[in-house]
Amino acid sequence: MQACEMSRLAYICYTLSTFVVANGKRNGNLRILLLVSGMSPQIITETLYALAVEKTPPWLPDEVHLVTTEQGQRNAVLQLLEDKKRFDQFLTDYQIAHPIRFDSSTIHLIRDSEGTPLVDLRTPEDNEAAADTICNVIRTFTQNPDHELHVSLAGGRKTMGYYAGYALSLFGRPQDRLSHVLVSEHYENNPDFFYPTPYAKEIYDRNKNPLDTRNARVWLAEIPFVRMRNGLPRSLLQGQHSFSDTVQLAQLAAEKSELKLFPTTSSYTLNGIEGQLPPVQMALLLWAAYRKTHKLGPIPKLVEGETSEELTDQLLNVAQKYELNLHGKTLNSLSVKGGGVSKQFLETTKAKLNRELENQLGVELAELCKLVIRNDKRGSGYALPENLEIFIE
Repeated sequence: MQACEMSRLAYICYTLSTFVVANGKRNGNLRILLLVSGMSPQIITETLYALAVEKTPPWLPDEVHLVTTEQGQRNAVLQLLEDKKRFDQFLTDYQIAHPIRFDSSTIHLIRDSEGTPLVDLRTPEDNEAAADTICNVIRTFTQNPDHELHVSLAGGRKTMGYYAGYALSLFGRPQDRLSHVLVSEHYENNPDFFYPTPYAKEIYDRNKNPLDTRNARVWLAEIPFVRMRNGLPRSLLQGQHSFSDTVQLAQLAAEKSELKLFPTTSSYTLNGIEGQLPPVQMALLLWAAYRKTHKLGPIPKLVEGETSEELTDQLLNVAQKYELNLHGKTLNSLSVKGGGVSKQFLETTKAKLNRELENQLGVELAELCKLVIRNDKRGSGYALPENLEIFIE
């Protein structure tokens, strides 16, 4: 090995060892590399090389996860974990001591509706199954705030890369990243090429011309993406919705706002997304909705220490009209003895209502139906957005 090659390898190994010592377990944070792959598992070692060797500073995952078909799993296990064990060989070649978990348990199989692993993606139903699997894996990996997810689009069919990118756009946090790797000509799609080696190694192109893997280049292209997570309802972030349902519900969040209230069950829907509220919060939302639909203006503000018998009667009458069942404790606090509607009651209940809406709908969608101080020609007070369509069932 020539002196310059020895120097380059020594520098890389020194950088990686320094990185591992300096970062350790990163205060308990977990770094996850997620890839989608078809028949060619080379994308795993190519991406690892780009992240760990070419990137400055290096980015070393703690776990490598792969979403693929049954045939893709067999190829990955055979070519990377068994036979020549190219995954371990890569770590050895670049003297990466940082433990990286990659085994059969971190390979996620795409399955059909009956749970049978798919050998390949050939039908629209197969593609739908791939979308659902990718969506659920990315949703799961983005639930823990201490986890950092890096998703690669480089492998698999084009639709798989699209699903991975779109899912990360839906669920990704500030710490998550999206990338693609580019491989130099003649080495790209070569079944014998897995990563640029730090030493001479001969392989052949499709025309039987010799190639030295030492001369290959692999570049990492980071891809910016729009993060829509804060605008999604909690049910999407924590549930098991299909990819198509997830996209549809996300689209509903961007459409014209329609709020439907069901007082008898203390429930509501906003653009078709369902939610449930404690009765006292539903009472305040129902009262504001009633005043808006009847053009009565905002709920008037009160000063510190002030109570209003008139406003108390209005609230209780609206609740009774729509058969909203208020708890005895709430009724007692709204009685004359309890003080009735006061500034403290309005402010406290409004804050709890808005917080609950954010928890259930997501920050951006909740903004479409939150109760805030608004001004109009009828006065200033607590009101719903002007462009919100309201239906009380």
